[in-house]
Amino acid sequence: MAEPVRQLVDDAVARGTCSAAALAIGDGGREVLTHVNGTTRTVPTPGEPIDGGAWFDLASVTKPMATAAIAMALVSRRALDPDAEVDRGFTARHLLGHAAGFPAHVKFFEQLWAEAPADPRRKLVELASTTALDRRPGEAAVYSDLGYITLGAALERAGGAPLEALFRDLVAGPLGLAARFVPLREAWRPSPVVATELCARRGLVSGEVHDENAHAGGGVAGHAGVFAPLADVSAFGAAMVALLRGQDVGGIDAAVAIRFATMSAAPDTSWRLGWDTPSTTPGVSHAGERWPRTGTIGHLGFTGTSLWLDPERGRWVALLTNRVHPSRDGARAAAIKDLRRSVMDAAVEMLAP
Repeated sequence: MAEPVRQLVDDAVARGTCSAAALAIGDGGREVLTHVNGTTRTVPTPGEPIDGGAWFDLASVTKPMATAAIAMALVSRRALDPDAEVDRGFTARHLLGHAAGFPAHVKFFEQLWAEAPADPRRKLVELASTTALDRRPGEAAVYSDLGYITLGAALERAGGAPLEALFRDLVAGPLGLAARFVPLREAWRPSPVVATELCARRGLVSGEVHDENAHAGGGVAGHAGVFAPLADVSAFGAAMVALLRGQDVGGIDAAVAIRFATMSAAPDTSWRLGWDTPSTTPGVSHAGERWPRTGTIGHLGFTGTSLWLDPERGRWVALLTNRVHPSRDGARAAAIKDLRRSVMDAAVEMLAP
């Protein structure tokens, strides 16, 4: 029953949807399948074949796995009140649920790259956090990187340490993960690492965050920047499933995790605190057609990553690809959606009943 889902991954690599793909499936609280295929890159020269130890740029999977997880740990330690005002009437809960009122996206990187400020992270946070709001906090949820950039800085103030240190000490360390942010100022780079885009300005992006705003801000931000191998994303999925089934894990209270997974910050939205939920419209959800529509959460990353959880059944599916390699343009956007949907449906078929 596992062969169809493995074949989907292999076919995606063969078709050039990505140069590399890594899949982990959990059921009943334990990992039951892993499958990897591909190479670290296709250009400018062929890369090495990957195995389960290859590092991927998680892109926006950073939001639940790092930023929201740090927030859960701080709330569990009574170091963060999610309903206390951060600024201009919005709270950490609004920021976590994309309901603070920020616009969806602003190309701050253009200004940052042009100005080259001495402290690019501080400047990125300043630009994001002072951007005019489009709506009143709590009025509606609009997916926004600006909110998570602002949230990352709020967590640093609450936790008294840089975001990368909070992730290391409050999330990765307690859960036994090697996953980490990669500040541009540091010499350390993931190895072997799956490359992302071939850019005119930056060349082949490999071992540095793909997201332009995060990169221009120094590599660490609340919305993007974490790198991890497949095993770490799968382990985080397992930890979240355990938390959502009532078990305290890694210094995070189960009651806090459940609140994050079930509470929204605005009316009529699929967004929870740090997580999305599957669309109920047929043919739309990246979780496919067969993944349960109630009680489940997940998140996508622009580079081609995703993580979906079904706590009731103790299930998770982590799919990591570099669908932006060598370019985000062309048919890859549609191809990664088809791959995600097909993998999710095949996973449910494999695990049935």
